[in-house]
Amino acid sequence: MGETVVVVGATGKQGGATAAHLLAAGWHVRALTRTTTSAAAQALAAAGAEVVFADMDDPFTLAQAMKGAHGVFSVQPAPHDPGAPLGYDVETEVRWGRAVADAAASAGVAHFVYASLVEAAERTGVASFDSKWEVERHLSSLDLPTTVLRPATFMDGLVVSKDVLDGSFAHLLDPDTKYQLIGVDDIGAFAALVFADPAAYAGRSLTIAGDERTPRELATVLGRALGHPVAYHQIPLALIRQHDPALAEVFAAPSPGERADVPALRALHPGLMTFEQWLSRHGRARLAEL
Repeated sequence: MGETVVVVGATGKQGGATAAHLLAAGWHVRALTRTTTSAAAQALAAAGAEVVFADMDDPFTLAQAMKGAHGVFSVQPAPHDPGAPLGYDVETEVRWGRAVADAAASAGVAHFVYASLVEAAERTGVASFDSKWEVERHLSSLDLPTTVLRPATFMDGLVVSKDVLDGSFAHLLDPDTKYQLIGVDDIGAFAALVFADPAAYAGRSLTIAGDERTPRELATVLGRALGHPVAYHQIPLALIRQHDPALAEVFAAPSPGERADVPALRALHPGLMTFEQWLSRHGRARLAEL
């Protein structure tokens, strides 16, 4: 501990969670951002991180940021992420992911952790899944000790509409389809665990989730948290296709990714959250914002 870990995407969800857990574990965090004066960047600096400007389309800034680093945590926005830059697409995601990996390899970092997603274990034909698969393929061609984290669906992305306050939880999945979930904070916790034990994780991928629920069950849990019934409503895929074809493509495709072994993961990280625990620790604040 005390060595430097570069965190790409440090002002975002996964990068921010990783930076927080690394700081708590005693690492020196070098947080990369394109906007060092943003509120999120200033909060990282106040927490003890070294905030550094870098642009993933500028190899020089990446090379400067990697100097002397022990490790790198790399994550790029998903193409359908509302917070992604204007004009961002799957080609940009692949280009940025490769650029960060190349800079880390050139700098000789000891451990590289890439945040992918559960569906990226193989080519699927879905562009926003295969972009991460392409980055993983590039990583495998480098002389760079790497761990790939493959998180399941984010719990943090479920409560995004104030309709839930009025008793309606909407999603695209069949009401009785079970799918795995993880809190973003737990992704940061696993990243910190991986950096702390490189011998156990370098050269491996780790599929991570903290719970497995159906949309109907999630609506019930939300209702208990809010103190009033919440009903589940499935959004017709055709409606989504009219407004966001790329997002519709994600949900129309089968989900071939590996299943996470949640009990084994909880043994590694005893604080791994269920959906109820995530609501209690993080979700209530989100509900209050709505």
